[in-house]
Amino acid sequence: MQSPSGKPLPRRAANDIPPGQPRPHATYWLLAMVAAMALATAATLWWTLRQTHVLAQPHQQNDLWYVSSVHNELARVSLLARKVRAREASTQDLQERLEVLLGTLDTSGRGPRVSTQLREALPEAAQDLDSLRPLVERWSTQLAPLATQNGNGKAAAITADIVRQSDTLLDRLRKVVANVHLFSAQEANQARQQLSQRFLVLSAVLGGLLLGTALLIAKLVRDTRLARAASQQLVQANRQLEVRVASRTRKIEEGRALLSFILNTSPSDVVLAEVESGRVHFINRQLTERLGLKAAPETLFLPELLHDPETRERFTQALDRYGQVDAMEAMIGEQDPRWSSLSARLIEVEGQLAHLLWGFDISAHKALEGQLRELATRDALSGLLNRRAFLERSTALFDHCRRHGQPCAVLMIDIDHFKRINDRHGHQMGDVAIRTCAEAIGHALRDADLLGRLGGEEFAVLLPHATADSATVVAERIRSAMAQMNLMSPQGQPLSFTISIGVAEMAAHHAGIEPLLVDADQALYRAKATGRNKVLAYEAAIGQP
Repeated sequence: MQSPSGKPLPRRAANDIPPGQPRPHATYWLLAMVAAMALATAATLWWTLRQTHVLAQPHQQNDLWYVSSVHNELARVSLLARKVRAREASTQDLQERLEVLLGTLDTSGRGPRVSTQLREALPEAAQDLDSLRPLVERWSTQLAPLATQNGNGKAAAITADIVRQSDTLLDRLRKVVANVHLFSAQEANQARQQLSQRFLVLSAVLGGLLLGTALLIAKLVRDTRLARAASQQLVQANRQLEVRVASRTRKIEEGRALLSFILNTSPSDVVLAEVESGRVHFINRQLTERLGLKAAPETLFLPELLHDPETRERFTQALDRYGQVDAMEAMIGEQDPRWSSLSARLIEVEGQLAHLLWGFDISAHKALEGQLRELATRDALSGLLNRRAFLERSTALFDHCRRHGQPCAVLMIDIDHFKRINDRHGHQMGDVAIRTCAEAIGHALRDADLLGRLGGEEFAVLLPHATADSATVVAERIRSAMAQMNLMSPQGQPLSFTISIGVAEMAAHHAGIEPLLVDADQALYRAKATGRNKVLAYEAAIGQP
């Protein structure tokens, strides 16, 4: 790190805080203390409010109310049973009152609502309450079918049983009410004492919270003053930093301008564009002109530069998989595509993925390469495929026909008495004869047929999808055309010559193109031996003596 003047600043230790600067650790400790006190206050307040809520509960939820309600409902049942016995009330009314008593004993169906604390303190009272429910259930069960029927005899017996046992139960419940009342009073007194203690604890915690808050406010006021002084120093440092940033920015802009000038005057193609949006950050003049554009485009997707879809796919896959492409040869441009050697990188610019592409024009190199390839595969004199190129391409065509079950045939063509032409009229006339023969053969063939010069005055033709008969027809057409052709020698003498042709069709024993050429060559040999200027198929040739 350097000072605004450019000199390195001395390193400070982690705990070395200049005098007058706020110490953050002290503030953190105060904040932690206040937070702890606030949590303690909240816990104590919750604790106190919970006890207050318990004390403020309505009476219908405590044991005293429950026992009193049971006693009162049992007294009503006893009184109603006496009225039923005296025929002052109906059995139906008594049944309904028993149901009310059952509901008071248990509204949830899980047994008497007697607290665990009461059971532990007054087990006899809890036992009395527990024993009351089975008895009431028995009364209600026995009386239920009689409430809607005229069964006065049975109802009177049940009513008498209720009157007899309810008096005893009422006496026992009065004792239970008294005991529960005493127990509840003791519990309430104990709860009030606990609540008083909790309020004392809450007061102490609130006092500590008030003290901690006061200390925190004092610390914050002091830190504010120190921060204001530090802010003034920071403003001064910022001004000095702005001067340095402006100087650095100016240098960066100058460097960018220089780089842009270099890239624009470079013979290379350069473009930087975002992957998703296609936004162009930079494109040099060379590439803009090659794309036929008058001005730099605002958006450009890198794969769209490539002319060939297959190359575009390989280029995109390599760039996505490896993040870079090096020296890939491809044609770029749509109107006037030209060959380029392209390299690309996947980089990040302004938080977005972008493609950086640069390339070199290799059109001249590709043209020269094509010329060399043409020279390597073409016969210089006739312009036909040379022997090596003919064998390579005819092998592929032969395999294709065999794989798809299609016929194919071969013609072996040779100029008759070619040595005599060279001896009488010179090699220049022999060359003319070779070129004339090549042109005549080419005019008689289809575009799918393959023609090559194997050497000297010997030519070969591969006819895909042709049988021996159809190939013989083509061969006869070629032979007839050559027999009717007249040339003039350099001395002004007329010159005519003939050709002999051997025909062979692909058979099962032909493992490749070369055995087929051998058969056609044998047919050619027999044609020459039997008079020349004729077409002879291999099957006919092997049958001749």
